[in-house]
Amino acid sequence: MIREDFLQYLWGQHLLPTAPLSLSNGERLDILSYGETNPYGGPDFFNARLRIGTLQWAGNVELHTASSQWYAHHHEQDPAYGNVILHVVWEHDIEVFDFQQNIIPTLELKTIISPDLVEKYTRLQQSQASFIPCEKQINTLSNHLITNWLDRLYTERLKEKASPILELLQQTQQDWEAVFFLRLLSSFGGNINGEAFWEAGKQLPFSVIRKQMHDLPQLEALLMGQLRLLEATDINCPYYRSLQQEYQYLVHKYTLPPALFKVQFAKLRPPNFPTIRLAQIAALYHEELSLFDRCMSLDSYEQALDLFAKITPSSYWKNHFSFGKESKESSKRITPAQIANLWINTIVPMQYAFTRSHSKDTLANCKAKMRATPPEHNSILERWEKLLLPNTNALESQAILQLYKKYCNKHACMACQVGQALLKK
Repeated sequence: MIREDFLQYLWGQHLLPTAPLSLSNGERLDILSYGETNPYGGPDFFNARLRIGTLQWAGNVELHTASSQWYAHHHEQDPAYGNVILHVVWEHDIEVFDFQQNIIPTLELKTIISPDLVEKYTRLQQSQASFIPCEKQINTLSNHLITNWLDRLYTERLKEKASPILELLQQTQQDWEAVFFLRLLSSFGGNINGEAFWEAGKQLPFSVIRKQMHDLPQLEALLMGQLRLLEATDINCPYYRSLQQEYQYLVHKYTLPPALFKVQFAKLRPPNFPTIRLAQIAALYHEELSLFDRCMSLDSYEQALDLFAKITPSSYWKNHFSFGKESKESSKRITPAQIANLWINTIVPMQYAFTRSHSKDTLANCKAKMRATPPEHNSILERWEKLLLPNTNALESQAILQLYKKYCNKHACMACQVGQALLKK
């Protein structure tokens, strides 16, 4: 089945036959300019220039798999489509008119596009591959093409990560430290508790954290209390009782809102328990009073390791993973894997957003930092590597994840440079 993305690709890449074309009514069509992609609402391309018969036209071009989709999308009622000078369709099944009842010239593609090109497109779209649609063909492309595409994908991913940071900045009255605190909370919470950590952090003014940084037990009490970890009445533990008392005092002192968000322990290994992660965050802010400034000045993953690996939670956690349950003594320091995740997904995107807000372009610098960072490893990346494709550093790891989630999973092959290259082979 032909999708609209194929038509977008054909028109956007100027791949229509160079011989004179004919409209559905038999008139001659010459394409003088294909126009530009419209990233906003309205027709697909704008500023196109055409010659129909002997008359030249300038305006917009709309694409559909079938002419009748013009009516399915109610374009005949929309003045935004009043300047459409050409309707490009795969199959012409009905004449269409604009909101002023002017007929729209139509170009049907299915009779003029190379069957070989259609077969290549169909093979990608109908692929039953177990991983990515092009897994049996991608190795026919050059490493140069793939690595260049990965470089662009990392740029795309970094900008996507920076965008919500800049939006959050507006909500926090330009408080970069508060934004960073929320991003750290989300990262430390992980897939299971990231959202709860984030929401609890939004309820807890960062001004309160600033005032309590010198007092580790009170920092722990704030974080644990806001995530409802201090509500039990059956834990007979002096440290737990002291945190409860500290939290009640702080709630009264700062008029804190009620704690609404609960964390989960199920499916987590003890080192990843929310109690340990919150104790790590408390120790981090207690030991690094200028944490945001320190993180914005980091130049490498190795520097991030030096900063975070030395952070030690309070002594209670040496032989506890949760309140009231003693365990064998073990280190509760932030692990290298955690630090790598923080560096790649939180600190570098924050550095990029921070410098962008100050009108500095540090994209090349962020890329250099990621190229100097070891690659990530997960099931998606392992399957990529089995195809003998590059995953040699964190930039490539992040780019591969972007490719898989935003393109391969959606069969968006026509928006992908790999898919486009395969169609041209």
